This record gives sequence, C-alpha cells and structure tokens, in this order.
Amino acid sequence: MVARTEGLIRRCTSWLVLSQLAMAASAAALIFACERTLDRPISPWWYAAAILGTWAVHLRDSAASCDAEDSISQPRRANLFRGRLIWSWILPGLAVASGAIAALLARPSLPTLILLAVIGALGLLHALPTRSSSDGTPSAEPSNLGVKRFAAGKSVVVSIAWTVAAVGLPLLESNDALDPTVWRAAIWLILLLFPVLLADSLLLDLRDRIADRTFGLHTIAVRIGPRGVHAMVGILLAISVTVILLGASDAIDPVSWQRLGLASVLGLGLVWFGWRGFRRDEAGVAFAVMSWRFIAAIATI
Repeated sequence: MVARTEGLIRRCTSWLVLSQLAMAASAAALIFACERTLDRPISPWWYAAAILGTWAVHLRDSAASCDAEDSISQPRRANLFRGRLIWSWILPGLAVASGAIAALLARPSLPTLILLAVIGALGLLHALPTRSSSDGTPSAEPSNLGVKRFAAGKSVVVSIAWTVAAVGLPLLESNDALDPTVWRAAIWLILLLFPVLLADSLLLDLRDRIADRTFGLHTIAVRIGPRGVHAMVGILLAISVTVILLGASDAIDPVSWQRLGLASVLGLGLVWFGWRGFRRDEAGVAFAVMSWRFIAAIATI
C-alpha cells in the first residue's frame, strides 16, 4: 500500500511538471515571496493571472520544441505535446483568455499594464513556432524564430523577465510605489533574485546542452561546457549571498529579506551540489531546479 501510494504521488508530481503546471505555480510562489518581502499586498487575482499567463507561455514553448530539442532532452514532455491540439493551442488559448480576465479583475494601474505588455511580448516571442528543415532532420540553425535565435542571451532575457515581473507587480500595485524606501528595497530584491534566476536557467540549459547543440542552439551551456556552467552558478550564488548581507539595512522587513535570500540560495545551491543525482530524471530535475521558489514562498509566510 505504501509503495502504491508513493508511486501514485510520483506519477502525479511528474505529470504536474511535464504539463508545465508546476512551473506556472512557481511564478505565483515567487511573486508571493516578493510581496511578503516588500510588505506590499496585491490582489489575489494577480496570482491567478500569473499562473495562467506563465502556463500559456510554457505550453506554447513546449509545443514549439516537442519536435526539436525537447525530443532529445525531454522526450516524455515532447510525447505529451506532440500532435495534440489541446496542449499546443486550445489550453494556451484558454489560459491567455482566463489570465487576461483575472488581470482585469485585479484593476491594474497603467504602469502595471505596460509591465504586463512587455513581459507578455517577451514570453510570446520566446515561444514562437519551431522552424524545422524540410526533411525533418535537425537544422544547423536555431529552432525558434524568436528569442531562441539568440540562444546565448536566452537565459539572461528569461531571467530578467522573471525578475521584473516578480518584483514589479508588488511594487507597481502598492499605494506608495513612489516612496524612495520602497524603491530601494525593490532594487535590492532585483539584485538578489536575478543571479539566482540566471543560475536556475543555466542549470536547465546544462540539462539541455546536448539537444541544444544538436539543433544549433548555441546557449551559454553549449559555449562554455559543464565546468564553465558550474563555475558561473557558483559565482552567481556567491553574488546573491553578498547582496543578502549588503541589502539587509534597506529591507522593509529584515526577517522576510533574510528568509527569502537564504531560502533561494540554499534551495538552488542544494540542487547545484547534488546535480549528478538530479540530472537523470526528466521531471525530477525540472522540479528540483524550480523548487527554491516554493521554498522561498514558504519561508516568508
């Protein structure tokens, strides 16, 4: 009975990861952690909008990559999306529409609308349809027509988008967004989260390195190799630790600041140290890398 229960839990967790629902939930978790750290509550509708919007982008990205790099690096996810209209178009369309309704119900300010437009454009650009060769073989050219054509900068662009969205929503939706104290705290939070998110993205690129190289995507991981990626991750986490120490005096809630910082660095750091054990499980490595966002949200409660 115990083994059967554990197997059921493992299958459910795996499905949540492969369907990109876990990634979508992690966006809400990160926003919650930033809201608590900045002490700027936002409408619950924003969490629904974040989950649905993130899900739509990642659904399209998975559908665009299922016949390309994901077929090598994430074959189980590729099989889930390949040739299934519901995953490639119907669910993303419903998610976009529902997310837009949720955002409108949150009554966004004009700066927030501009922020959402920029983030949405970056997300959709990244998830444009895949370009494949006429005979179906891997092309020497990058497989996406959008941001993935500039694969070396993809990790940086994605990390900036996540950071700006997570910090920007609580900042722009607060009643005292013009307060210099709030802005200083927000800037420190950006400086803390961006290195962690970039390290997160680099580890995922390392997982996809062979597939990306096969399809002509010259990501940072392809260019500098595993040792270079691990060195960069170590440096990025060290930068975040330094920011935790330097930014404590400007934190609105020092306790939440410390908890968010330590949870983020330690959560991703454990995955980095145990990378050899995680990288063999397709769903496991994806969830392990994103888990620091949930840990950070729990730590700031």
